[in-house]
Amino acid sequence: MRRIPRTLIASAWLVCVLAGTKQAVLAQQNPHTNNAIPASQFTILRPISTWSSDTNPNSQPRVFPLPPPPKHVPSSATAKPNETRKLPAPPVANPKRQQQDFLEDMQQDSLLEQREQELIPYPRPDFPTPSERVVPLPVQRAPEDFTFFEPESPNDLNLLEPRRIFQLPKVDVPLPLPSLPQLNLERGPSLSAPMPWHNGPYSASPQFQSLIGCSPVSFQHSSITNAACASEREVIPQSCLVPYQPTDFAPLPYVAQPLDPQREIATYYGKSAVDTQRPWVEWWRPFYTGGMYEPGVPVFSDVNLLTPSFLVYGDYRTGVGVHSDKGQPVRSWAHRLNLDMDLRLTGTERFHLFTGPLDHNNRFTRLDFSKDKAVFEEELDFQIETAFFEGDLGAITGSWIGDDAPFDLPFTCGLVPLLYQNGIWMEDAIAGFAFGAPWKHSKALNWANYEATFFAGFNQVTSPAFNNDNNAAAVYGTAWFIEAYNGYIETDYAYLDDLDGQGRSYHNAAIAYTRRYFGRISNSVRLIGNVGQSGSAINRSADGALLLFENSLISAQPSTFVPYWNCFVGSGRPQSVARAAGSGEILRNTGINFETDGLTNYPTLNASGSNSYGGAFGLQILSADFRKQWVTEFAALDTYGDPALSAAAGAEYALGTRYQTALNNRLIWRVDLMNGWFDNAPDIYGTRSEIRWKF
Repeated sequence: MRRIPRTLIASAWLVCVLAGTKQAVLAQQNPHTNNAIPASQFTILRPISTWSSDTNPNSQPRVFPLPPPPKHVPSSATAKPNETRKLPAPPVANPKRQQQDFLEDMQQDSLLEQREQELIPYPRPDFPTPSERVVPLPVQRAPEDFTFFEPESPNDLNLLEPRRIFQLPKVDVPLPLPSLPQLNLERGPSLSAPMPWHNGPYSASPQFQSLIGCSPVSFQHSSITNAACASEREVIPQSCLVPYQPTDFAPLPYVAQPLDPQREIATYYGKSAVDTQRPWVEWWRPFYTGGMYEPGVPVFSDVNLLTPSFLVYGDYRTGVGVHSDKGQPVRSWAHRLNLDMDLRLTGTERFHLFTGPLDHNNRFTRLDFSKDKAVFEEELDFQIETAFFEGDLGAITGSWIGDDAPFDLPFTCGLVPLLYQNGIWMEDAIAGFAFGAPWKHSKALNWANYEATFFAGFNQVTSPAFNNDNNAAAVYGTAWFIEAYNGYIETDYAYLDDLDGQGRSYHNAAIAYTRRYFGRISNSVRLIGNVGQSGSAINRSADGALLLFENSLISAQPSTFVPYWNCFVGSGRPQSVARAAGSGEILRNTGINFETDGLTNYPTLNASGSNSYGGAFGLQILSADFRKQWVTEFAALDTYGDPALSAAAGAEYALGTRYQTALNNRLIWRVDLMNGWFDNAPDIYGTRSEIRWKF
């Protein structure tokens, strides 16, 4: 075999090396040439999401080449012994090329967003669906709230995002409901667009997997649509599955309004303090003041802190009256002082005391000039009229165990004032106790809310049935307050025990129902009944019934223009459970001609309701700021049946008026006028003027 010359081998090797070097240089100068980088080296840098409803399904993914592979590394055959092999340095970045790529990327993003906006609204289906129609309106630019800013460039105006407003007319298209077996819903189908996960929170039972994210067309022709609707309607009447529509979660309509900086600032700085009258005495924690209060002291426990406060407040009344009652003139200048003393311990416990030092047995300190000369009548009396402790047994129990209140049980004990049926059924302070069950509800009885109070009085029960003897009777009773049957119900029961054993014990019950009719009439119906006394009917002091109707017209100005008419029918001798000496009689709330003033012995029509019937018709007008009130009224009553059971001698008629106004935040001026015409009795009249100072 002939050997190839070494010179020929060297020449061939040199030619191959030069050819390979030239091809590598050309590939490096043109990196975008298809031959320089294989197709398998390309990757998607920004794929278009297939699950977002805001993307364009017709757009194509944009691709960018990967960086070129590293230069050729010498193999071990060509490497010299003990030579360290190093990778070549990466290619130097080209700033101009990077900037150009970035601008192209931004331009394509803008084109994609523009095409996405052109695709909204989505094509409206050409068939009825059970969901509401969503009719898109033309796109409106966002309100020009920032027109007072100078845009830095023309593109800044594009930052005001266009908003689309939708109309939502109600169109209900019922679907046929064939009789199909009931489906078991685990969590119910999700009608939202499909999410990038499969077993996430938007899941459903296998029967409804095909409905998740389906279009209206696929939903309409789904074989389980009607079955799903039937199953849903068994759970919730008049409900049905509806198909997904992209505009279901569109923004609400937005009405452009000009920015008013002064109005925005006035929300926080446009407030002013209201001038109020402070109590006479205000120790420790003040009564309704601004600022931060000091924290309570954990004397009883950490959960029922001691926050002491002692207040003395009330009012002073002085008035001049000129009347004629039972044919006798009554002229006086009377004075009355009401003092409330309140010692608060915690947020739920307190001691309270009330006294009237200028009156005694409903007679007030006065200057009497009914006769020829003026006489000063002193009626000073510091007797306590109410004195009680009030608290919550649940809060007290929580203090003992060092935890929050385990239950709610408000209670009171002492000389306790009780008022029920707006003072018609009971208005007196009794020596005893009372407790109540706070608001609850009853599904079985269809009661939205109800509350029950239980009370017992062992002394100081004042009632005409016992000749107003405070020590002659004890009382045990309950009162219920119910919100149900489109109105408000109050029902009460009490048993009065004659402690003197004269056969005057009896049962006293009442029920009232209040509601509005036709949006124009506010009506209350009350029925009070007494039964149980022994002896003849003539000698019974509490035996009979009283039916009351109280009505007012709801006018166009329901708070300031109030026509009213009240009427009653009484049989026998109906009585309240207990009435304090100065609270008038059982018909006191029927009208201003039945109400005494509790100061100057202002005359009234007979308010006992015994064997009589009648009513009052009046008009009440208040000023827009509620600082002035004017009432005018006509009232009448007549008797029937046995005259021995009636407290009135015959028919009685009266015309009266009242005007009062707030002079400032502490003074009230009031004027009353009335004239009454009686059959079989002397006529009456009354005039009075009063100043009340509240503190």
